[in-house]
Amino acid sequence: MTSAHRVEIRIFTIGSLLVLLGTVLVGMISGWHPGISFLAGGLLAAANLAALRNSIKRAFQAGSGRPPLRIAIGYMIRLLLIPLCLYVMMRFLFLEILAAIVGFAAFFCAIFLEGLLEAFRRSSG
Repeated sequence: MTSAHRVEIRIFTIGSLLVLLGTVLVGMISGWHPGISFLAGGLLAAANLAALRNSIKRAFQAGSGRPPLRIAIGYMIRLLLIPLCLYVMMRFLFLEILAAIVGFAAFFCAIFLEGLLEAFRRSSG
């Protein structure tokens, strides 16, 4: 297992824990509806990060055979799908927008936390 793969696993683990903890806390404080909205935002963030990881991996694979324009178009489509998914969730699933956006952001806090952990590991070792 490469170092980059271990970092990816840690980011997804930390992100999942943050989203689950946030879902429980929001659910206890504000009720099940905002808690489910928080969870939906976190799941959307996890799916987005997984898609980003796969598109970057494909873009940098030697001899991938995919033209750069096709990779760029796929990347742009992913970026357009994020707000579209949030809109659909808010409009048709009656989720609360603030809770969903905070859930989305909570997953990405894992990247920041992993960066801090890595910085402390390197400075102490």
